[in-house]
Amino acid sequence: RFHLYTVPGQVVYDSLRRPLIRGLDGVIFVADSQAERMEENVSALDNLEKNLEMQGYNLSEIPLVLQYNKRDLPNALPVADLRAALNRFNAPDFEAQASSGKGVMESFKTVSKAIITVLKGGEL
Repeated sequence: RFHLYTVPGQVVYDSLRRPLIRGLDGVIFVADSQAERMEENVSALDNLEKNLEMQGYNLSEIPLVLQYNKRDLPNALPVADLRAALNRFNAPDFEAQASSGKGVMESFKTVSKAIITVLKGGEL
């Protein structure tokens, strides 16, 4: 059994996220595909990594999935650009459109399977 929490990615919500990451088993990082949100995506990912390190985690060693949301918008960056900027751990990643549900279950199933593998003593 595991719990799923969702928290806002903006750095201003840093204090809300810190208590929730204690004891986590995996992460789905949801990035906004819009070009004007790239700097915020990078800051949020850096902040997540820093907060995880403060709790004794290494983001490269826990189940991680990246989800590139808002793929339906006309100003969505190419996936290759999102990967280059955000997927430095070569994690599984998915295109998504949360408003229609596209890519959401795929992300959840992938991180869930990785969590179960790790809990059974396997490696990522």
